[in-house]
Amino acid sequence: MRDTNRLAEIETLLSVIAEGSFSAAARMRGMTPSAVSKMMARLEQRLGVTLLKRSTRKVQVTEEGARFARQGQAILEALDAAEHEASCGRIAGSVRIATSAAYANNILAPILGGLLRTYPEIRIDLVIGDNVSDLYGQPIDLAVRAGPLDSSNLMARHLGQSEIVEVMAPPRNDDLPSSLRIGFSYARRDITWRQGSPRLQVNDGATIAALVAAGAGVARVGRFTVARELAAGTVALCDPHAEPVFEDFHLLYVGRAKTLPRRVQSVLDYLAKHGRVD
Repeated sequence: MRDTNRLAEIETLLSVIAEGSFSAAARMRGMTPSAVSKMMARLEQRLGVTLLKRSTRKVQVTEEGARFARQGQAILEALDAAEHEASCGRIAGSVRIATSAAYANNILAPILGGLLRTYPEIRIDLVIGDNVSDLYGQPIDLAVRAGPLDSSNLMARHLGQSEIVEVMAPPRNDDLPSSLRIGFSYARRDITWRQGSPRLQVNDGATIAALVAAGAGVARVGRFTVARELAAGTVALCDPHAEPVFEDFHLLYVGRAKTLPRRVQSVLDYLAKHGRVD
């Protein structure tokens, strides 16, 4: 009987390659960097090859490591397909969803309770961040992405269009409204977001919306992130007559729908119906 968890080794190796470091992979996997390093060292020792070249700044994959990672990814996909075939209609297991805090807070939070009640044997693991997750290199089942899609082999379900609006908090008492511009600290794919170099830069859309609501300044946000504040009057449109601008949202996954595990397919269908941004 084998004591080694070889699937965990493969998943950890894929995370190291995708993230580029042991520490980032450890955060992704809920492990310590030391545990990740030791696991990779044991794997290399057992295989008798060097999979990863380590330096003080980053980790690089060797040719042997890349080949093993591709084969390992195929094994994981085959296992998912086997689970799909063997499930016989039972919808159970864990589904990892990569999404931004803005989408998670405003769209997912109100509907996840209903999803879990509908599928009582499903577990949801949210991976929160505005960074773009690599569905091929990370153990992610579904990813929510905003803006134009890159050309790839990923499959997509449309989640609607979010209106991009410029908002600010109304001035309090006799104070003048803040003219400080708030924006993203990373380049968005959609040119609509590009507005020079804001003085206050943030890598998270949910935080930008919160800063505007607190009166910190002016920013462009997805309307769904400030819908409640707009209705309550705590946030206002800078120009109510501005020409509407929209951004597409998609739910991405790897492979064809008919080969997805039932746990993933069920969550995919639920979010496509109830998780729209428009």
